[in-house]
Amino acid sequence: MMMDGEMILGGCSNRMDPPTAYIFPESYDTIRVIKGPQSVQYGPGNSAGVVLFERNNDRPTEAGWELHSSMVIGSFDRHDEVVDLNYSTPQYSIRGTLTESGQNNYQDGDGNEVHSQYERWSSQLSVAWTPDAYTRLELGLARSDGEAAYADRSVDGSQFKRENYSFKIEKRNLTASIESVDFNAYYNYVDHVMDNFTLREPAGMLTSPSAMNPDRETMGARLAMSLKPSIDTRFVIGLDTQSNEHTFRSTMNQSMMPYEAMSRTPDAAFYQAGIFGEATWDFSNSSRLVSGLRLDRWNVEDKRSTVALNMMMSMPNPTAGIQQKDNLHSEFLRLESSTRNGAVIYFAGVGHSERFPDYWEIIAKETESSISAIGIEPEKTTQVDVGFIYNLAGWEGSVSMFVSDIQDYLMIESNYQKPVMSGMMPGTRNASIVRNIDARTWGIEIDSLYRINDNWRTELTLASVRGANDTDDVTLAQLPPLEARVGLFYDNNVWSAGVLWRGITAQNRYDLNRGNIVGQDLGPTDSANIFSLNAGWRYSDNLMFTSGIDNLFDTSYAEHISRAGASIPGFDQTTRVNEPGRTLWARAQFTF
Repeated sequence: MMMDGEMILGGCSNRMDPPTAYIFPESYDTIRVIKGPQSVQYGPGNSAGVVLFERNNDRPTEAGWELHSSMVIGSFDRHDEVVDLNYSTPQYSIRGTLTESGQNNYQDGDGNEVHSQYERWSSQLSVAWTPDAYTRLELGLARSDGEAAYADRSVDGSQFKRENYSFKIEKRNLTASIESVDFNAYYNYVDHVMDNFTLREPAGMLTSPSAMNPDRETMGARLAMSLKPSIDTRFVIGLDTQSNEHTFRSTMNQSMMPYEAMSRTPDAAFYQAGIFGEATWDFSNSSRLVSGLRLDRWNVEDKRSTVALNMMMSMPNPTAGIQQKDNLHSEFLRLESSTRNGAVIYFAGVGHSERFPDYWEIIAKETESSISAIGIEPEKTTQVDVGFIYNLAGWEGSVSMFVSDIQDYLMIESNYQKPVMSGMMPGTRNASIVRNIDARTWGIEIDSLYRINDNWRTELTLASVRGANDTDDVTLAQLPPLEARVGLFYDNNVWSAGVLWRGITAQNRYDLNRGNIVGQDLGPTDSANIFSLNAGWRYSDNLMFTSGIDNLFDTSYAEHISRAGASIPGFDQTTRVNEPGRTLWARAQFTF
């Protein structure tokens, strides 16, 4: 995930703060998704794809104000507020964004309260100078924080602090063949706290107030040049780099030994540098070839002197001070062709991506034979994508299919039995390990819209993914079940309404206790049918009201890609973390 060209990485060793914990989508102008390994411009190791959160940087022709604001209220005391204000002239602009959101514990479809309350806020400020139509310099600053209760573990997130600084230079139309040069540099720092006393009462094995405080400091830069040597050929060449250091401190008794008074201990440092190039050749009026290649140099240093086997026991780290270095490459080739009127675009591509193990695989996990995962092989994905996009006779949408072969897939296995590794404590212990396996995945996605007339439309999406663990000759873990969505919508530019059905089939293909850094399979999952309604009133071009009911029939269900419910005093434990039951919401949006 890239935020205006920047990479952000969480700090929690158990993935309590993935990148989405620090991303506020409504504060961006566009969100683009590149499926599969079909681009090399946006950082290394993009096996599954890239999500780009972007802001509009067009130079205005005259001075003026722009405001986007919205407010949401809903069930379980939900509230969301966004204010995005921009003042710009042809020479300079200043843009500020404030967001705040929160909700109390929700109830699932059976009326069980789920430990899930949260509060979070963010602020962004950018100042840009555009001395002419071809030059832009921008400085950016961002801050955010929050807290969140978790129903799947013994601690909650009591702090999600983030600070960011960025600098960008864009230069357009340098020469007849050099279309643009772009440079950006950024600094990201996340300071995360998880504890058992801010949002809950200490219980179970953690009867004393305990806290863990990981952080991560990330610095990166990217330089890219767009070239157009001829009318039918374009190139993008560039380089990018990123370094980040992760540290950790913790306490088993916050009252007696507060973590704030402790020094931070580095446990890992990562460094990456890459070069890339993409070429587009329009070899006819309706067809083109797109290809790309990137080379990356990776280095990780294990800075741990000891490895924690559990909350009570640590062992000397056998790979302390050792560095793992790898040279990796990624490439793709894609053919795109359209019909004469452009109503249908066909595409077929093959891509290869090599992904270096991340912190949660190489530092936060063990292997079968060692308490350190330094030395684990990078993941190598080769994927074929085919499909078409269409827009004709009231129909529009896309059909896409893929099949991939993954060598050295980085699979996480939990509850793996290992020796305690202490002569004083014979027996076994549960460990989470990382293994390299060979795997395959394949799937299809259908997205279709039909306009019945000027006011009515229907929408249909269908997604199916399968996979195989060839090393162990079992299904690949953590794959979603077949899912369909069907909607009927009305909109006359003043009033709007819609009904949406989401159907999820049962998932009986699973591999118990195996998966990835997000989670592992827990067993089969039941099917579910969820209906939702929405309606809207556009009072004017500037003011709009919408409202809706999600999960209309109060269905009790959990996603297959979910975490196991934890035992939390005062809350019912469930197999998985159930989704919210019937939820009402209302939204007001004002812009000018």
